[in-house]
Amino acid sequence: MAARRKIKKTIFEGRIYEEIDIPFYREEILPILPKQILDFHVHIWKVEHWKEVPWEKDRPGSKYMVLEGDNSVEELLADGKKIFPAVDYNAVCFGFPSPSTDVEMANKYVSEVCEGHKNLFPLMLIGRNTTPPEEIMSMLQKKGFLGYKVLTPWYGDDYGTITVKDMIGPIEMEIANKFKLIVLLHVPGAGRLADPKVQEDIEEYATQFPNANLVLAHCGRCYMPEQIIRAINFLKKLNNVYLDTAMVMEPQVLQIIFENIGYKRVIFGTDLPIARMRGRRVYVMNHWVDIVVGEYPESAYRVPAKNISATFMAWEIILAIKRAAYAVGLSPQQLYEIFYENGMRLLECARAGRQREKTSEDEKI
Repeated sequence: MAARRKIKKTIFEGRIYEEIDIPFYREEILPILPKQILDFHVHIWKVEHWKEVPWEKDRPGSKYMVLEGDNSVEELLADGKKIFPAVDYNAVCFGFPSPSTDVEMANKYVSEVCEGHKNLFPLMLIGRNTTPPEEIMSMLQKKGFLGYKVLTPWYGDDYGTITVKDMIGPIEMEIANKFKLIVLLHVPGAGRLADPKVQEDIEEYATQFPNANLVLAHCGRCYMPEQIIRAINFLKKLNNVYLDTAMVMEPQVLQIIFENIGYKRVIFGTDLPIARMRGRRVYVMNHWVDIVVGEYPESAYRVPAKNISATFMAWEIILAIKRAAYAVGLSPQQLYEIFYENGMRLLECARAGRQREKTSEDEKI
């Protein structure tokens, strides 16, 4: 654990950050960023939120994604300043959505720390039948939550037989519809968003609950062009389904999205702290692989490399957006919407929906 903390502490220190990262940022990244950005996909947690640290267990899939022991809000804010200097950094925050997480503790922490920061917006961890409806309503009214980050009820990549409806049910969706909440979903299934069953469930929920705003994390886990090609047509008619860019680093994936459903349903996200690593997510045959440069713990699909240059994965996401935007001719204003306005619009929608419901309840009293 101490070694991992040392890596976290030193990644922004020394010659590489000052002499390589920052000049690259000023030349390639900063010119396309607006003065304020909204990172729609950020995890924060404390080590005490774990019922068990998942990657320290000897079970299939336990080493799927090995991370730091904790990633506090203070560390997130420090990362925001270092990774996005000269930009006003805002973030949508939630805990780590693992079966190993103490959900009550994680939600309490996210609610409390976001309340003290006007640039942070909380989502609650929730799954199908994990939280009584009255408790969800209370958390929305009293804790400031603007929606859900749906729990991933599996370890590693053991998601092949799980469906969207296994993850979140009609009770939770009905509340989301009533309050116009955000539902941030990491889709299951080995086929990702290209899976017909995943598409069927998302289309049913989007149609049945039109006031809820479904945000599919990682562009529906489509890190490869072939995956988004098989998924894009069903998205065209679902105007309340959005895609966040967390860990998507292939420009062609985003270009296909821009060309088929436009830019207004694309929302910038990083997946910090994962995107703090130096490297790039690539694909080999039919799966993604993280090529990393630096001393990171061993993890599935994480391949260490030497003698190559690399910078933060968060910037590689931006480069993918930049290259795709150039290919389809997006304007600076349209990029501003991707990096800030599209996500803020959903947050304001949820905030207004919650407030109307609260006013209605007060009038009854």
